[in-house]
Amino acid sequence: MTEPEYIDSLERLEPVLRHLSKKARLAVDLEADSYHHYGDRLCLLQIATDQKAFLVDPLALGDGILGLAPIFADARKEKVFHDGDYDGRMLMRSLGVRPQNIFDTMLAARLLGKTNVGLAPLLEEYFGIQQNKYYQKADWSRRPLAPALLEYAALDTAYLLRLRDRLEAELKAKGRLQWAREEFRLLRESLEPMPKRAANFMRVKGARRLTPRQLAILQALLEWRESLARRMDVPPFKVIGNERLLKIAEECPRSQHRIDQSPNLTEKQKRLYRKGIVKAVDEAMQLPEEELPSFPVSQRGRPDHRAERVLAKLKSWRDRMAGQLGMDPGVLLPNAALSELSRSRPADEKELASMDIMKKWQCGLLGAEVLELIRKVR
Repeated sequence: MTEPEYIDSLERLEPVLRHLSKKARLAVDLEADSYHHYGDRLCLLQIATDQKAFLVDPLALGDGILGLAPIFADARKEKVFHDGDYDGRMLMRSLGVRPQNIFDTMLAARLLGKTNVGLAPLLEEYFGIQQNKYYQKADWSRRPLAPALLEYAALDTAYLLRLRDRLEAELKAKGRLQWAREEFRLLRESLEPMPKRAANFMRVKGARRLTPRQLAILQALLEWRESLARRMDVPPFKVIGNERLLKIAEECPRSQHRIDQSPNLTEKQKRLYRKGIVKAVDEAMQLPEEELPSFPVSQRGRPDHRAERVLAKLKSWRDRMAGQLGMDPGVLLPNAALSELSRSRPADEKELASMDIMKKWQCGLLGAEVLELIRKVR
């Protein structure tokens, strides 16, 4: 493969499009700037064929990047990703098309029972290549990009097609290639554009211990932080982290003096944000009782003791099967699927298939034993 070409103009993009249009498969990766800025913005798109590698600059191309949309929408061309869920969603938002014909090397590695499925450990395992992780949190929106950054970015796709071929050969040898193809199809079908960022107290770890009034304060603080982060163009966690906001919600500080006494903020945070925090707390304190937020109440009926027994049996059996197959139990059959099976208890293969709890490859491999276990437990 030749040295990667840096594509930052329409004149340079046109021959790339012609080259890609003739190729049956592409290796794809991208870099975004969500660690340094508000929201996720596509900052660099790495594409490689068997002969050439390209580093496409979306910030320089602007709407010109849309010229790549037909390439990604073409179902005749295989697109090889490593962890295609995030990359696929970013490409949908940036190009307006759903990537077609996906091969995901991370999913393939999981189906093979790999424990370290990151790209770096796989490149080291298969090719003896050591990836420098120093640049993982680099600001990819800055220009010009340093040569070391470009070299790091190019490595993400330089070996991806060869890695894909090695993994496919192992999947074939183990009789798991059809499993992978189903997983790739389901990944493609599940892709949606990256959602807009929104403040939500239910996503904050530990929020369930708060009272309704404290939840209102937390929500007000999250919305204040979101607005501030947007104006500052930084990720919300770089304003104040969730754990600190949770403690502030518990404290319910009504004055700047109370903020200054709080051990839960840095001196810089107190100086910069005391007014905004007090204002958010005051707004939440003025909410009527009937408008206070709460977590949804679980609609639990009477305990289903048979379901509990079925679940215990299924988990024990699943773990044994995973050990025999050399797979992670959660990849073979996730706990959520086992819980649903224990509650619904399908009676036969037709009912099992209609429930969409298990994938086709899981039904073919495990379905008969799942049904037999369910029938035996009383």
